[in-house]
Formats: sequence, C-alpha cells, structure tokens
Amino acid sequence: MMIGRLERLIAKVRWCFANLAILLALGVPGMAGDRLKACSDDKIDARNRIAACKDVIEDKVASPIDQAIGYFNRASALVVMGEYDNAISDYDRAIDLNPNNAFAYRKRAEAWMKMGGGGDRAIADYDRAIRIEPTNVSLYRDRADAWASKDFFKRAIVEYDLAIRLEPKNVTGYKKRGMLRLYTGDEDLAIADFNLAISLDPGSAEAYSSRGLAWSQKGDKDRAVADYESAIAADSKYAPAYDNRGLVRASRRQYDSAIADYNLAIASDPAYATAYHNRADAWIRKGQFDKAIGDYDRAIFLNPGYTGAYVGQCYAWLYKDKYNRATLDCNQAARLDYDFADAYAGLALASIYKTDYVDAFEMYGEAIRLNRKFSGAYLRRGILGFYFGSHSNLQTDLAMAVKLEPADAYNALWLDLARRRDGLPSVLRDAPLDMTKWPAPLVRFFKGDLKADEALAAVDDADAMVRQEKVCEANFYTAEFQRLQHRDDEALRLYRLALQGCPRDFIEYTAAVMALRASGHAP
Repeated sequence: MMIGRLERLIAKVRWCFANLAILLALGVPGMAGDRLKACSDDKIDARNRIAACKDVIEDKVASPIDQAIGYFNRASALVVMGEYDNAISDYDRAIDLNPNNAFAYRKRAEAWMKMGGGGDRAIADYDRAIRIEPTNVSLYRDRADAWASKDFFKRAIVEYDLAIRLEPKNVTGYKKRGMLRLYTGDEDLAIADFNLAISLDPGSAEAYSSRGLAWSQKGDKDRAVADYESAIAADSKYAPAYDNRGLVRASRRQYDSAIADYNLAIASDPAYATAYHNRADAWIRKGQFDKAIGDYDRAIFLNPGYTGAYVGQCYAWLYKDKYNRATLDCNQAARLDYDFADAYAGLALASIYKTDYVDAFEMYGEAIRLNRKFSGAYLRRGILGFYFGSHSNLQTDLAMAVKLEPADAYNALWLDLARRRDGLPSVLRDAPLDMTKWPAPLVRFFKGDLKADEALAAVDDADAMVRQEKVCEANFYTAEFQRLQHRDDEALRLYRLALQGCPRDFIEYTAAVMALRASGHAP
C-alpha cells in the first residue's frame, strides 16, 4: 500500500513540474494565461481546446515548456476527435521538447493502440516510459495490455507479475492476470488469481464473474453459475454476469432462460454488444432467424468491428436460404480480420448449399490454415469428404477432429461411420466418451448394444424442443447406419425425417442435405 501512495505522490510532483507553465498561467492574468488554461482544460469542447493549443504553439514568445504542453494537450484533444495520426504527430513534438515526460510516452502508446495494429510501437513507448518511471505500476499493466493485444498472453502475464511484485495488493493486477491465464488455458492458476482479487475486494462483481468463466471453462457449470450469482448479488447492474449465466443456460439447451438473462444484461447496459450477439445465437437455436438478424444488427451498430456478429448474421441468412446475402456478411468478417477462421467456415457452408463443393473444400482448408486447432472445421470438411471427396482425406480430417476433442461423441460417431464404410474396425469401444448423457444411446446402437428402435425410444426430455433435437439426431445417425447395411429405402425415409425435424444450425441438417444429393435425391 505504501508503494502505491508513494507512486501517486511522485506522479503528482512530476506532473506539477511538467505542467509548471500551466500552473503559473492559471494565476497570471492576460491572453497567454487564458490560452494555456483553455488548452489544458479537458472539460472544454475538443475543437475549442485544439484552437487554444494552436495559439499557444504558434505564440512566438512561448517557452519550449509552454509549447510542449500545447502539443501534448492538442494531441489529447485530437485523440478525442479520433484523429490518431495527427495526435501522434503532436505527441512526437511534445516528446522532442520534453523527452523525460513519461506521461507523454504513455499517451502516445495509447494512441498507437487506438489506431489498431500499433502494438509494437506502443510497447516501445511503454518501454521508454518505464525507464523514466520504473516503479509506476500502471505502466506495467498498460504494457501487459499491449502484449495481450498481439496475443502474446504469456509475455503479458510476466508484465502483471512485475506490477503485482511492486504492489502486492493490486486487485486489478490479479483480475487481469487471471483473465490472461484463462486465455492460455491455465484455469487453476486463473482461479487462484481471482480468489486473491476477491479476498482483497469481496465486493468485486468482475472478479466473481471472471472466476465463473474459469469454472465454466473447466466444465464445472454449477460452480460457474454460483459465481455469476455472487457477482449479481455484489452488483445487480453488472451486465457480464447475466450474459455469462445466459451462456451456461444456453449450453444446457435452456434457451428461454438464456434469453431472459441476456435481456437482463441488456437492461443493465444497453450498449453491451456481446449480450445482443449471444441473444441472437439463442434466437437461432429457437429457429427465429429474423429476431437473430435484428440482434446481430444491433451488436454491429454498437461495435462496427464485431467480426463474430457478422459471422453469426451470415449463418442466419444461410438458414433463411439467402446465400448471397450471407456471403456478404462472412466476407465482411474476413475483411475485418483476415485471421478469423470462422468467417471461412461460414463461406464454406454457403458454398455447400450452392453445390459448389470445390470452393467449400477450399474455404474449410483456409479456416484450418488459420486455426490448426479448429476441430469443427476438420469435422465439417471430413463430412463433406464423406459424401463428395476422397476416403483417405476424410479419414485424416475426422481423426484430427477426434484428436482435438476426444470426448466429443459426435466426432467419434463420424469417424466410426467413415471407418465402417472403408471396412475398418470400430473404435467406439475405446473412445473416452461420457455414456451417461446424450448421445450415449446412439453410441450404444453403433456398438451393437441397442437396436435402432431402442435407441430412438431412449430419447426422453421434458423440454419439447430438446426432445425434437434428439429425435432429429437419432433419425439421421440411424439413416447412416442403415445405408451402410444397404437398406437404402429405410435410409432415405430417415434422411427425410431428419431434414424435417433438425434445426437448420445442426450439422445433421446439412449432412442430410448432402446425403440426399449424393444418393441422387432432391433435399
């Protein structure tokens, strides 16, 4: 705590020296003092500040310190106006005139970050600022954020280590380091950081909600929900807690409850774009695509660079059979972020519906090139190969999907189908699958432990929508099994039932379309 107080005191003294001309001007009557005062007042409209600073800068009798202050404050006003290039140019001049002003390096770094793609330059500026003020905790935190913007999460964690070492009771440091550890997949250390943050600030809704994310990532949804509810108890207006609880409920197929949570998140913070995106996802699960598009639109309005919302909207248009309109949204996501693999997966699906399978293979290939751990892209390219490609490639793709997510029963079912078709033995008995939950009856059917009608009879859920989803899956995978047995008429009947009952966003719907086309039948 003493380190933090000393740091603030030193910062105040340095500010006073750096802005001595302003302090003097405030007590000196006349035009020069008024201009400096207006230039330095961040409560004044940015355009008026810029004009006042221009007068200070161009005053031929102004001292170098006065001019440095003029450039610095004009830069700050330009940042407010979104004119980052001009702001950086002014910060350059302010630094030239006063190269020992750590705050100027820091503000220039912030401008680089706001421009986008300026992470390296921002880091260089934070390096200079830290050399001037090596005990300034906030500089290490800011440099950590710059490293994180480049996806160098482990390097960012080191920066937070340094910040926490300087100020061991730094609640923000523990919360941010915890989130970085969560990004790197180290949930246990993340939880330890959130525990420390909560012990220092028991009323931190953010720390509870972040710990809930860690529990959710570990698969402990009950503990996650308990933490989200603790966050809500600490701050009933904390929108991320409602949003995160909604995600858990959506993962449990409790879509109406999830939508209710997203509504609460939006009521708490009408500008919270993520909640609109997640509510749109839930509308898609309920088959209400127009409502989904409306929510994606709102998310994009609030955050024009929201690539996930563009891709979500792309899929919504696909499910409405508006393939060209969908392609526009997925292409926009790819333009905003070339490395966004999901955009190419969406373009691949559009190509499948347009029967351009060559292009679909290429788009899945691009998605995989951008994200080598994209199990969904391997699975979908494997399924496309199952109907319209070579056997060897589909075996490789499906095996990779299983390798990346070995506990996913659907990955295992598809690999089993591909192996059976090629006369290879089943691998289902050795797969590490949870046989206590759906689709365990389908796995037992494939292993020969249940008959087809017994697997269908095992479909049971109090929620009518969830029950329909399970029936859809049972019909589809039974159809594939029947086709392997050359019972083509029964397979055709079941494909058509799957097509009627499967939600549009289910992979089984698209697979049924491809299965019918591959067998010479119209979907």
